[in-house]
Amino acid sequence: MAETFHNAYQNVTTVDTAVVTAGAGETLIVLTCRATNVDGTASATVNARVLDNDGSTDAKLAFTIMVPADSSIELAGTSKIVLETGDKLYLQASADGDIESFVSYLKIT
Repeated sequence: MAETFHNAYQNVTTVDTAVVTAGAGETLIVLTCRATNVDGTASATVNARVLDNDGSTDAKLAFTIMVPADSSIELAGTSKIVLETGDKLYLQASADGDIESFVSYLKIT
């Protein structure tokens, strides 16, 4: 088994978008999922969810969580999020250009 650390960065938009996807034969352990509001004046909300590999089941990790201007929140909390083959981590913001994400994960193949 190979284990490698990875990062993913994304400008989160109002479109629900997969930030990280576990590929074939992979397990991903999300260590951090940080949302930062880069707007200097306005708050914005963020949604985070994991979609199961068959596309029929999703679990909300965060739903309309407020991120104040010029601040960050940790969406994974003190937990780890495990993504199995085909599982996807999605993020969505209430306003385009306000939220940036940083995801750090361990890939096991």
